[in-house]
Amino acid sequence: MLRITTLTFLLFLVLSAANAQDVIVKRDGKTIEGKVTEVGVDRITYKISNAENSANFLILKNEVSRIEFDNGQTVFINDRLVRSRDRSVMTQEREPLGRNLINISPFKALDSGPGFALSYERILDKKGYFGLIIPFTITIPGTSVYLFDVADNNGSAMFYLSPGLKIYPFGQRKVTYAVGPSFFFGRGEDWDNGSSYDPVTGMYVSGRHTNTMTRAGLLVNNYINFQVTPKFQIGLNAGLGSRFVDREEYMSRATYIRGLQVTGEFNFNLGFRF
Repeated sequence: MLRITTLTFLLFLVLSAANAQDVIVKRDGKTIEGKVTEVGVDRITYKISNAENSANFLILKNEVSRIEFDNGQTVFINDRLVRSRDRSVMTQEREPLGRNLINISPFKALDSGPGFALSYERILDKKGYFGLIIPFTITIPGTSVYLFDVADNNGSAMFYLSPGLKIYPFGQRKVTYAVGPSFFFGRGEDWDNGSSYDPVTGMYVSGRHTNTMTRAGLLVNNYINFQVTPKFQIGLNAGLGSRFVDREEYMSRATYIRGLQVTGEFNFNLGFRF
């Protein structure tokens, strides 16, 4: 009788060891019984069957409170590091963008010629749907060179101030689109170093003829910005509109006024946010 009892007890121990399972206790109090096969950096792999070819299941580490292994060992999941890492990633991804932007345009094309610009932009609202931009543009005096290095004496230079409103339909993102009107006012001069015939002396007299130009109008610009980092962005914009003021004073003696003219601009800029 003693021998039968001993054999029954040993058989019970063997069967219990064979069917022993780990217990995964979740933070909400629910439990999962299975065989833990791997405890990774941010997830736990387990099986619900002891068969070798059975399916693997995953559970995130931040959902688990502790693991009670079949050998009696209990491991508590310390989520401080996990939560700290997740919090730092979320903070980095959600780092608020500055509402002030300084844009430097190494290249800007206008109908009066190429140039460069410097602008300041201020995001007006907390959600980032509206911005006020104030660009200042200088065109590069146009020159060309003829054969035998005889320089072309004709040229022009313009200065533009063009405040505008930017509307961001989707707010501030990694890739941001904006559209809005801008009013521009420009003033400058063109010159011609040539000669003119003097009927009194019967000779050609060399001189510099300077004309003063004034332009004003309205543009509708389309902007696209690529937010490379929270502090740095690359932008492009193209605009189309009309000049309703196009006046030229010739040698302070005559004024030419042109009618409504179609105009446009294209701009590439590098921006810094703060």
